[in-house]
Amino acid sequence: MEGTFMIRTKTATALGALCLAAAAVSVSATPASAGQQGQAGLLGIGTRINTLVDTPLYFGPGLSTPQVGVAWATDNVAGICQIYDNNNKRLILGIERPGRNGVQWANTAGYIWDDFIFQNTAGFPSCLSYGPRVTPIRNTTIYSGQGLSTPAVGVAWAGDDVEGICKVNDNNGKRMDLVIERPGRNGIQWANSAGYVWDLDIAENTNSLPDCGTV
Repeated sequence: MEGTFMIRTKTATALGALCLAAAAVSVSATPASAGQQGQAGLLGIGTRINTLVDTPLYFGPGLSTPQVGVAWATDNVAGICQIYDNNNKRLILGIERPGRNGVQWANTAGYIWDDFIFQNTAGFPSCLSYGPRVTPIRNTTIYSGQGLSTPAVGVAWAGDDVEGICKVNDNNGKRMDLVIERPGRNGIQWANSAGYVWDLDIAENTNSLPDCGTV
């Protein structure tokens, strides 16, 4: 189910196309307050990266997967791991730290096309073997941000092979875990879709997961 719509070159044409794609991202949910977002500046997990332009965050590892947000140029973005789509295009799982008040929640997570990242990310670890397996005890919602009121973007199905990436508490002290839902569902959800799940829906103790970053 993977796919792309642009060739892998850092050209002005591709930049223009991506700017248009980023502008089209839906961000209809109400984000955290400016004060809450301002506390999300510490890097936490990953390596800081910057995008060349405002670029979409994708739910899955492919440019035709749903767009869940934007990584703004020059913003503090945490780059975590790398993965290739079916067309051998490399994407980086990242966390967009600051967000935008009234537009996008702080610490929204998603995949970023590597061509639009300023830094060399060739040495990033693979997303396919990054963290331990965690097990949803029921079909649980995947959120784009670290809170139960952020946009619901998918499902982690009970008993599926789900990879735990990091943990973070929301503004109400509830732990959320950034995960990758490995198998997905044919015709329903892409394989290796990423987002946050409520920790109470995970069977394992997640204390050993690294911190996603300060909230």
